[in-house]
Amino acid sequence: MTVMRTAGPTKADASQAPQTDRDLVLVVDDDEQMLKLIKRVLERAGFECVAVGDGKAAHDAAIDWRPDIIILDLMLGATTGEEILIELRKDFRTRLIPVIFLTVRSSLKDKVDHLLNGADDYVTKPFIPEELVARLRAVITRATTTRDLNPLTGMSGNSDILREITNRLVAPDRFAVLYPDIDAFKSYNDHYGFVRGDDVIKTLSTIILEVLEENPSKRHFAGHVGGDDFVILTEPQLAEPIAEEITKRFDASVPALYDLVDRERGWIEYEERNGNKVRAEFVSVSIGVVIAEAGSYASAAALAARAAEVKGVAKRMPGSKWVLDRRRPPERHGSSR
Repeated sequence: MTVMRTAGPTKADASQAPQTDRDLVLVVDDDEQMLKLIKRVLERAGFECVAVGDGKAAHDAAIDWRPDIIILDLMLGATTGEEILIELRKDFRTRLIPVIFLTVRSSLKDKVDHLLNGADDYVTKPFIPEELVARLRAVITRATTTRDLNPLTGMSGNSDILREITNRLVAPDRFAVLYPDIDAFKSYNDHYGFVRGDDVIKTLSTIILEVLEENPSKRHFAGHVGGDDFVILTEPQLAEPIAEEITKRFDASVPALYDLVDRERGWIEYEERNGNKVRAEFVSVSIGVVIAEAGSYASAAALAARAAEVKGVAKRMPGSKWVLDRRRPPERHGSSR
């Protein structure tokens, strides 16, 4: 495997990399000279670049680096760009990353086939540097404005969440829905401001992704509904261990989110709109867990309502906690009761 990074941290400390305005491009091509050429063109245009010379390593590299876009050669020896694209689209961590195919095929049929196979665009070899850069920027801009990504966390948004739940409801396999929500978030936001409030949300999103990655399954999916609400889909047997680990890690991360004086006394004080000063406990996370049996829910909305109801039960308990719904599933007419 050949990996070249033009700037920034090494792979080992990528998760601690500072955020920059430079878009990160993952380039996958088994031609070393082509990799160097693309790297040079992209660097001069202001991009960061991770170059991978082994097609079989492309999926793992996309997970490790979470690039803004991928340039993917179609012919990669033992594998093909189409095969890699299928892997990327199946994985919840990489499914929404835009992909540009790099190909020597220039016929209209080939171009149409590439787009129908799920690519966001294509560039033919030999390429014109200005065209490559222009296409990259256009696809990144289009992806940012049209793909269903939450702008704060980069996770799948409402449309993608509902689509994924709907697809699983018509499949024969049982699956679990976890609905995490941050408790006492409004009081934190009122006390520290929305910028630091966003840090709390991003902390939970990072923990969710880390826990899912450490409990690997092809059936994982995670999305950010909005605000401080998230949705996780997974295998039923993994639901409780995942919920337990998320709550534990979130509690461990909470003290660092508070100023020292607040951390030492264990509470914060904020002012309500009527001028009353109120003490609030530290933020925590509540998770509602529902196991969806085959054919038990008429719609994604019915299942989401059930998960929200269970989450509400968890939120009435103090501290971080998760609750598993042990009631019988509702009737097929769609009732969430």
